[in-house]
Amino acid sequence: MDGVHDMGGMQGFGPVDLSPGQPLLKTDWRARMFGIELSYVQPGGFNLDWMRHVMECMPPSAYLSSGYFDRWYWRDAAILANAGWVGIDELTSGKAAFRPAEAGDAPPPDAVPAILSHGVDSRRPSKGLPAFRLGDRVRAKFHSPLGATRLPRYLRGHVGAVEAYHGWHRLPDVSAHGDEQAEPLYCVGFLARDLWDDVTSPRDMVFADLWESYLEPA
Repeated sequence: MDGVHDMGGMQGFGPVDLSPGQPLLKTDWRARMFGIELSYVQPGGFNLDWMRHVMECMPPSAYLSSGYFDRWYWRDAAILANAGWVGIDELTSGKAAFRPAEAGDAPPPDAVPAILSHGVDSRRPSKGLPAFRLGDRVRAKFHSPLGATRLPRYLRGHVGAVEAYHGWHRLPDVSAHGDEQAEPLYCVGFLARDLWDDVTSPRDMVFADLWESYLEPA
């Protein structure tokens, strides 16, 4: 959906700090939040696309005033509250009043590295030939969906070329709402000068992985 989270290509947020040697997590509570994220027991129907969608539903003022790991916390709290696993009093006090009967045991701490390295596999069996081939010129569609989407707003309406084909992958737009559907996934290259007016190098490019339903022949 179109929301404040879709900040790609927008101005006014300052430069990205690319200096080497920065710590991965600058405070202890962020490291703890990272560990909780990988190990807490989720309600049924949980998936990564649903998690993203919940965070994208944050009010704009709350989203912009929260740091990265703050958003993780509010998202996870919303998921658990939506499932009836926690109440407002528990979130306020930080103390659990009950344990949901359907909740299993959380993974032990030593299982977290394995969970992190395994990741989530979105690949699915092929169901046919892809509509586009390497080198094809394609246009990112104009659309403004009410639900989840992974098509960045700054790419919509612009033309690029198919640089790679990744096979069939789960479509996050559908997965975020509890259904299963797969589509061909492509890497599409766009000239940066076609996306923004102030690009100084004519050779700079932006590469985006885009699902087939996001694209049309150019």
